[in-house]
Amino acid sequence: MLAETASGAFWEAVRDVRMLAGRGEQLWRLSVAPADGAAVVARLAERGVPIAGRLYDWAGGLVWLAVGAGRHASAIREGLAGHATCIRAPDAVRAAEAVFHPQPPALAALSRRVKESFDPKRVLNPGRMGEGL
Repeated sequence: MLAETASGAFWEAVRDVRMLAGRGEQLWRLSVAPADGAAVVARLAERGVPIAGRLYDWAGGLVWLAVGAGRHASAIREGLAGHATCIRAPDAVRAAEAVFHPQPPALAALSRRVKESFDPKRVLNPGRMGEGL
């Protein structure tokens, strides 16, 4: 059992995925079927995605990836049965690639309508939750 202070520090490190700190320049969060996690990471490595570290959670359904320099969103998302979100990356990478996994057209239209109904003047985090939102 951890003391309260140590417990707080431990869970803060888990929340911030500090186990992968200093590995790679990007941090990606992939949500996939639990049985697919290891195979997804293996396929990414075969495609040349420079994986500097990985952490599996949710029985393999949540994969945290530390990825090396470059633009890798297309390679990471191509054929992925799930979704991938870029959590941390240099500003140049974040400006050049979508941070959030692209939504299917019908879901994107629904998201846009919901956002417009709650924020018709588009003052709340413009562009932060997806392109054009």
